Amino acid sequence: MTEKKRNTKNDISSILMLIALVCLMAGGWYIARKKARFKEAASLPFYKIELSQIADGEYEGQTMTSFLHLRLLVTIENHQLKNIEVLENDGLDGETAKPIIQEMIKQNKVVVPAIKGAELGSLVYISCVSTALNLPE
Repeated sequence: MTEKKRNTKNDISSILMLIALVCLMAGGWYIARKKARFKEAASLPFYKIELSQIADGEYEGQTMTSFLHLRLLVTIENHQLKNIEVLENDGLDGETAKPIIQEMIKQNKVVVPAIKGAELGSLVYISCVSTALNLPE
């Protein structure tokens, strides 16, 4: 094998090792970031809401995380979730998780199953609605 071919082989090996290292580092960063977001979502306030105790009216809730800023206007009529209007929705999973609003209204519950593929955003929506309806005693 000539010296030139050996150097080319070494260069290719070095480049491939560098690419592998960059991929591993990027994967580690992605996993760490995802874990941090799940931890943040799990630490959001979630209140037990009895809709039978909530008077008719409009209630505004806001939940801000590092990955999603959400502000909602929740309308209650006859102890039923009548409407949930999105006032601000900026960030990761905000649009993908939006169908959870219709599930809340349909089931007349604040806590409903998360939208598949948008679990983090779903938790933010649930927290935001429960925060809006958590009345001071």
